[in-house]
Amino acid sequence: MITDWHRVRDSFNHQTVPTIVHDLYRGDPASPRLISQDYNIVYRFETDGRGYYLRICHPALHPLPEALQVMGFLRFLADEGVPVGAPIPSVNGEFIEVLPRGYFASVQIEAPGQEMTRHVLDCSVYEAWGESLGRLHAASRHYQPDPASDYEFPSVQRFWRNIERTIRAASPEIQRVYAELTDWMQGLPLRDYGLIHGDYRPGNVIWDGATARTIDFDEPNFHWYIADVSRALLELFDQPLRERRRYREAFIRGYLSQHQIDEWWVTQLPYFAQHRSMLMFAWDLQEGNSGSGVLKWVLNRVGW
Repeated sequence: MITDWHRVRDSFNHQTVPTIVHDLYRGDPASPRLISQDYNIVYRFETDGRGYYLRICHPALHPLPEALQVMGFLRFLADEGVPVGAPIPSVNGEFIEVLPRGYFASVQIEAPGQEMTRHVLDCSVYEAWGESLGRLHAASRHYQPDPASDYEFPSVQRFWRNIERTIRAASPEIQRVYAELTDWMQGLPLRDYGLIHGDYRPGNVIWDGATARTIDFDEPNFHWYIADVSRALLELFDQPLRERRRYREAFIRGYLSQHQIDEWWVTQLPYFAQHRSMLMFAWDLQEGNSGSGVLKWVLNRVGW
């Protein structure tokens, strides 16, 4: 499906990137390399041999007030010592620079290491990974979004309502699962609930051999903290139950060493995994795709 974002993304003048890198971030204008433009437009560049990531967006994808509010959250986490891809200001002291034609840019220091997807199936890594997420959530409990902003972080309840129409057009089996999960979510206690990363998949975590560093803060939302844990573990779906539990136990052990939540939430992981999968399925349909990539996660409530 071609959206407004796709149109403005594809009309972006990539020849301006070397100038942006040099004039706003004192980077080497010969170093920018396009990394992706599926979501944000992302370039890697270097300054004195150190890597940075330039992210370019437009209000057609994210309104500027949203980007500023998210940047406030990311800056807070970095200042609290949470391992994240730390943002840096431009030469003008701005963490978000407005560019011609409404585009805006931000830069983060390159996190050393490789995506967590290359290091799965090691319990010691899962424990360190859980510890990192625990630090993020512990800091998040003390974060106060900018009350003067025109943007408020969304809640998972809003996301869930927004997919209802899409689900009504899906199969009866999908509708049944959606109804079951709606009843389940409405019965959850509103504790251990706060601002989470929102897309805490392995590909958004960088492992350097000792520390798991979180990147790509595009979807912070108010949710139960265990939802980020569930998303981190979701790719273990095809592992035997015994193995899933081994990695889950290591992750939770690390997590609870930094952030205390009621351990009852662990019993709810099968529901949270299915709930996240339902959101992913509906979002995929809304973008004009089939949703088949996560269908098995939606229809099967596996143990953890």
